[in-house]
Amino acid sequence: MDVSIILVTHNSEKYISSCLNSLAKAIQNIEHEIFIIDNQSMDQTKMLIKECGNSAVLIENNDNLGFAKAVNIGLRKSSGEFILLINPDITVKSDSLLPLIDFMKNNPKVGICGGRLENEDGSLQYSKGSFPTLSSTIFRMFLPRPMRKYHLWGYNNGGKCDWVTGSFLLTRKYIMEELGGLDEKYFVYYEDVDYCLQTKKKGWLIYYFPDTTVCHLNPHAISKRTLAIENEIKKSRLYYFKKNNSIISYGILRILT
Repeated sequence: MDVSIILVTHNSEKYISSCLNSLAKAIQNIEHEIFIIDNQSMDQTKMLIKECGNSAVLIENNDNLGFAKAVNIGLRKSSGEFILLINPDITVKSDSLLPLIDFMKNNPKVGICGGRLENEDGSLQYSKGSFPTLSSTIFRMFLPRPMRKYHLWGYNNGGKCDWVTGSFLLTRKYIMEELGGLDEKYFVYYEDVDYCLQTKKKGWLIYYFPDTTVCHLNPHAISKRTLAIENEIKKSRLYYFKKNNSIISYGILRILT
């Protein structure tokens, strides 16, 4: 099995059909399996998944467990050499996945790889970044939301970076297993950055691969959600600093937020 594809859905009826239809075309010549982990959708998401008629395995959670826990459920059932994390609001071009998988096979030091993300109008979407520091985090708090998490240069050429977004992320299964999957203390946000950091600490490279392009239809939808979700994002940011930065940086950030 080349790749195990893991999607986490939560009230994703607007996007899931387009995502699955695009995947069906992109994986025709790739040995694959698809696991969809649904976090208690209350709309038509699950019905649409069942109507797609593909080979995806749907796992229905009785609660919204968050992204990391849901991904790990899929990970435990996966048998592919690689794990592809993909958001349900991603559409994949028909020729985009095979070059990405081949790149990973031909570059054994690369542990995580992300492609080029575009908005629906074809414009660039920021999808990689440097690891957060106290100064960079405080500075970005004053930027417009789409610019807070991502650095804004170097998207035309492939190369090493600190992290790529979990919206579309290819990694080696045995790295995820060695690290115990994503850290389940994150409910939403920062779990992808943390996973890249832990992977890099193990000596692996993180790579941006623009030859693979996907469309991310609604990248900042989370900013329109409830105050409870905003609080979860703040918790994730604080936990990331508590886990990976100095106690002084964590304390200052906690006071500020």
